[in-house]
Amino acid sequence: MSKQIVICDDHLLFLNGISELLKNTGNNYCIFKFSDVHSCRSHLMQNVADIFICDLNINHFDGFVLIEELKSQLKDTKIIVLTAYYEDFLIQKARKLGVNAFLKKETPADELISVIEANKKTAFYTNKSDKKGESVYSAIDGSIINKFRISRQEKEIIKLIIKGLTSKEIAEVLFISITTVTTHRKNIHRKLEINNSSSLIKFAHENNLLD
Repeated sequence: MSKQIVICDDHLLFLNGISELLKNTGNNYCIFKFSDVHSCRSHLMQNVADIFICDLNINHFDGFVLIEELKSQLKDTKIIVLTAYYEDFLIQKARKLGVNAFLKKETPADELISVIEANKKTAFYTNKSDKKGESVYSAIDGSIINKFRISRQEKEIIKLIIKGLTSKEIAEVLFISITTVTTHRKNIHRKLEINNSSSLIKFAHENNLLD
């Protein structure tokens, strides 16, 4: 029986490349590929997948949100996050959501196939290296952020958002109201011209804030 694999990624070259790679393995894979969240969600609401491979930022939509939305449909599906965003707090969030593997997009083909073929009950897998780099929290205070006229409290909130905290948790850490956090988040989004946490993480990557 063929293994049903669903892939969701908005980078068409990568999406088509990984699809062809899997087709050429000689394994019995039936592959469905989607470059937008709506089509992918509709497919998974109506069809069972053995494997779901998902990016974290799909046309500015948070891949974690998609996984959470489809939690009941994916209860028997092996979920693999394949992403360029490779921070510890993202890996921890993936584990909490029940993701089975968290991989870099640079993952070798044979390693990806091994993860696909591994038993779903296998322990959570990630191929993060031990390379040390500057902390995201200290990098946030750099000049690139400063040029956007971010206030001191907004800087603190950005750090906590990237750490993975919710608005309620941020409010508790900073001893402010959730309403104040919400207002700051709106201001941050406006100043940086972004619309969600994934875009904030992407902004940090593109501006070398996570190096």
